Amino acid sequence: MSLKTLPSPPTAADAVRVKAFIRACGANAKTDPIDARHIAQYGLSRAQSLPRWRPSPPHEAKVKLLVLRRTDLVSMRVQEENRLKAPRNKPIAREIAGHIAEIKRRIEAIDKQIETIISLDKRLKDRKAILQTVPGIGKVIAPMLLALMPELGHIDRKQAASLAGCAPHPRDSGAHKGRRFTTGGRRQLRPLLFTAAMAASHSKSHLAATYRRLLHAGKSKLTALGAIMRHIIVIANARLKEYQNEKIRLT
Repeated sequence: MSLKTLPSPPTAADAVRVKAFIRACGANAKTDPIDARHIAQYGLSRAQSLPRWRPSPPHEAKVKLLVLRRTDLVSMRVQEENRLKAPRNKPIAREIAGHIAEIKRRIEAIDKQIETIISLDKRLKDRKAILQTVPGIGKVIAPMLLALMPELGHIDRKQAASLAGCAPHPRDSGAHKGRRFTTGGRRQLRPLLFTAAMAASHSKSHLAATYRRLLHAGKSKLTALGAIMRHIIVIANARLKEYQNEKIRLT
């Protein structure tokens, strides 16, 4: 087989951008052959700019699976807790409460598994410790960020904010300056960062001072929390980048 016919390495593509590309091609019909043809066209036209796909290390892959399972269990717990509060469910309240207790036990078991795996992997352990130095990021959110955003420390601040769905996007046209909105990003990250921002805003850190300053400047609480979310992910990215650069320098 000649070098020209060797298959190129697999690449990672954003599904949202692929769908936008297919719409831009004017395709309304959707079948597997049509999708395959357009995905191939997208790959050919953007092969040089797409990042190469690399499988996750075994420990990171397992932590991600556990984190996703934990997220599902937390969602189920919230649903059951809401059912428990409904007056019509009083006759089955004991059964629902038992299920909630079982879900909590499973979440605690998953937390222990995640902690054990991270303790056995020096890179994950170091990255988790660094994340926990960022105000608002605790022992629960840190491993979730590691699993859901492994790019942290390898991208710039704008890419980090955009990937986390915290980057404000302009909506301007001519002389009109529209209100900026934070859209896109990975849907699992925004709830985590919102929780972290809430914790940071009530802490004694510089982020709490920034939050109060924004409120005094007339910003709404939601806008101020959005800014804190962006600060948190940018700081986390910068500190992990310093760690990565230090490792490269020592090797």
